[in-house]
Amino acid sequence: MFEAGSSFMGGGAVKSTEAFDDVPDDFELPPGSVKKGEKYFKKYCSQCHSIYPDNRITGAGQTQLGPTLFNIYGRASGLEEIQQKNCEDRVNGVLWLDAPLMNYMKNPRVLAQGRIQMNFRGIPDFQTRVDIVHYLKTLDWNNEELSHPPEKPNSLPPVRWLAKMRGEE
Repeated sequence: MFEAGSSFMGGGAVKSTEAFDDVPDDFELPPGSVKKGEKYFKKYCSQCHSIYPDNRITGAGQTQLGPTLFNIYGRASGLEEIQQKNCEDRVNGVLWLDAPLMNYMKNPRVLAQGRIQMNFRGIPDFQTRVDIVHYLKTLDWNNEELSHPPEKPNSLPPVRWLAKMRGEE
């Protein structure tokens, strides 16, 4: 069968150490583009992850399954709320810095030892992951636009209509 610590990647079993051969232990994040990282984030991550402190979802087609990725850089894994509160399949014991973020985006099941519930195969392209990490580093309290978003509108249509009629919106 398969050895302990192995996972499927590209159709075959891959040992954990082989899955992350492009990110050494002494990894330093190379230069990247925040602008491209934002574009890739929208493509790969924003369907399930918010960029706001209150985990709000702002785009059509988004679900609130994953934790917010606001202030992810330097945070310990498993601390933020997720939608499925009864789920015990969460990544634990990881400090989200450059190398763990790069490895998780490449093959989340290997890093999490299979304990994830998201339908995400990973991003094999090295530079795409570098750009996303550079973007994730901007999602912090120094980013005024994200750290102090406008108040969320009420989700009940009659309440929004009444507020509009009163001129409160």
